[in-house]
Amino acid sequence: MTSSFAGYHRPRRPAVETISYLRGLPLNVDQSQQEIQTYRSMQKGNDAYDDFPQNLAAAFSALEEVQGEIASLAGDEYGSKSVELLAQIAAPYSEIAARCLLNACLGYCLHLATHRFGSHVLQSILQLSVISLSTNDMAMDENAPPSLREHANGVLPSLCDVIQAVVEELSPHSEELAVHMCGSHVLRTLLCVLGGVQLVTSHRGSDNQQGESSALLRGKPKSKKKKKRKRQSEDASSNGDATHNAGTMSITFLEGSRIDNVRFPVILESLSQALLGEHQSEPGKLQQLACHASAGPLLIVLIRVLTYSDETVQKDWKLNEDQIDAREAFQLGIVKVEPRYKFGSLADRAVRQILCWQSGETVQEFAGDIIYGLSGEIRGSHVLETVFRLCYDDFYSELLRCGDFLSSASVQEYVQHDVSNFVVQTILATVREKEQAETILKVIEKSISSGVAIDPNRKRRGIIWRAAELAAKYRVEQESVIKAIRLGFLAISNSSPVAENDDDEATARKKRKKERKKASMIELKECVPLLLQINENSIKSEQLSMDVAGTRTVYHMLRFSPRLCEGVLDGIVQELSTEELVSIAKDGLGSRCVLDGILDGPVQIPVFQKAVQELRSKFVGRIVSMANHRVAHHVVRKLFVALSTMGEKEKLADELIRGKNLLLGNAVGRSIIEDVRLDLYEMDKKEWRRKVA
Repeated sequence: MTSSFAGYHRPRRPAVETISYLRGLPLNVDQSQQEIQTYRSMQKGNDAYDDFPQNLAAAFSALEEVQGEIASLAGDEYGSKSVELLAQIAAPYSEIAARCLLNACLGYCLHLATHRFGSHVLQSILQLSVISLSTNDMAMDENAPPSLREHANGVLPSLCDVIQAVVEELSPHSEELAVHMCGSHVLRTLLCVLGGVQLVTSHRGSDNQQGESSALLRGKPKSKKKKKRKRQSEDASSNGDATHNAGTMSITFLEGSRIDNVRFPVILESLSQALLGEHQSEPGKLQQLACHASAGPLLIVLIRVLTYSDETVQKDWKLNEDQIDAREAFQLGIVKVEPRYKFGSLADRAVRQILCWQSGETVQEFAGDIIYGLSGEIRGSHVLETVFRLCYDDFYSELLRCGDFLSSASVQEYVQHDVSNFVVQTILATVREKEQAETILKVIEKSISSGVAIDPNRKRRGIIWRAAELAAKYRVEQESVIKAIRLGFLAISNSSPVAENDDDEATARKKRKKERKKASMIELKECVPLLLQINENSIKSEQLSMDVAGTRTVYHMLRFSPRLCEGVLDGIVQELSTEELVSIAKDGLGSRCVLDGILDGPVQIPVFQKAVQELRSKFVGRIVSMANHRVAHHVVRKLFVALSTMGEKEKLADELIRGKNLLLGNAVGRSIIEDVRLDLYEMDKKEWRRKVA
């Protein structure tokens, strides 16, 4: 195929003097924002105040000087940094500045989109051009330098016109840009700008949760040559970047932006049509793009932007948006609830085109094979998961049926695959109805009881976690999930997986009886330490290492019906040593999932209250050190509240009193003194009992 990139316009090399001039400017983004805030506050109190922000004035003047060389500078390593700095300072506060920057790129957009430096500049300018941090254009301020004012009288095209010109310049080359590493990112940014949204990275875990990043990598690990270890700041796995992808990154709406709600949707539709191409009745190039390392994430962004930009969806979503604490959502692995596109919308048409969905047909000729193929491919599986998260309920049911996700044999195959098991996890996390939950759990239980999802070496424990979460959410199949977990551990210990298929009703009854007998051979409390998989060496090093999926499984099992929780509670308070429990209390993930799972539960129920009292007994001699710890002090506070008898509360308070001097030397310790009312306890125990009762 002949490249359509041949013959595009290339800007000249930037002048050395221009780069030196820009690099010599004392510009600073943070300082500029502070100056602007000061200027605004002083203007409100004194109209005669004329000390215009110096950084912003310098940026306006510099932009006027170099606007004819923006495209040239964008292709230079140092020049690109200077242009981005100008854009960060000037564009959010002046639409004229944003139009100047974008207009200077016209004619060279294709070159910039495929350039390693220029693509970043183009993305930054596009993003900043629609962000408005000022109600008035500060370039038109009477105290601003007059350098950009002359452009206000129709010399420059409007912002919408110039963005449309960028789209028209890039659209004919969208097919090649989609598979270009830099070009695909420019298209993603352009889609977000037109949709009035922006992609933001999700919450990053702490250093003791680094293992989760590697656990979420898809496919078989490849053997690599031994390389020199990178510094901590450069290691992607240490800061959570390894888990970021276009399907899981959060999308936020741009508030108070310069978006044209009339013209932008039309431009967005034209760009999406250019990316998707003509509707094909048979699988072809579009399905290959869905599996491409650059085009796959681009299609994900396209589907998500088309979903979020729909006006009706947007109104409903803003009214019903669930505000979940980011850190809590990360620790518990909560899948963010997202808006769902509607039948006949642009997003719906895009999804149907990707899946070759035949509207009005009961039996799909190609969709089943496409779903099966996408689920087994690293990038394609992300596209498929995005569809499961965003599609409307009826289409979700059709996807389950068409992808054969309601068959035990097929699901077993999906679970065993290194990539498609993540699709099964997404399905478990996005089930829409109670009936669906019951059906899917019955199907998935065989994969758990056979040991496939239990075996830590296979790294499929996300299946158990999501199954337990689903059972807790819809209050169905909880007993069956527990039995499947027990059978699974028995299977991997004996290396004798349970048979999958039943011949007849009599055989099924015999099999169930045999399973119950087998399950009774291993108690649930014995499974809890195996799920947590606490590394003993990590306890000594005070950096706890435990199985993330298994820990979250324990949390959701504690949300089961209380009569089923006794084995889990015994597994925590009886099977784990004091050192392990203290280490869990000091770990963010462990304390939130394991100990908070008990202390935030129905502690008034005898089985939970018994576990709370046993925890208090196990923590004797460790309470003060825990109360002084930045994480464990939360456990001490909740433990005090959860204790039902006054005698138990007094025992905990007595231990804290003995270490009061240590508590006074620490901010979290002082907060515990205040919460437990230790000062009142020392002065008047009778009044203290009345207050804490």
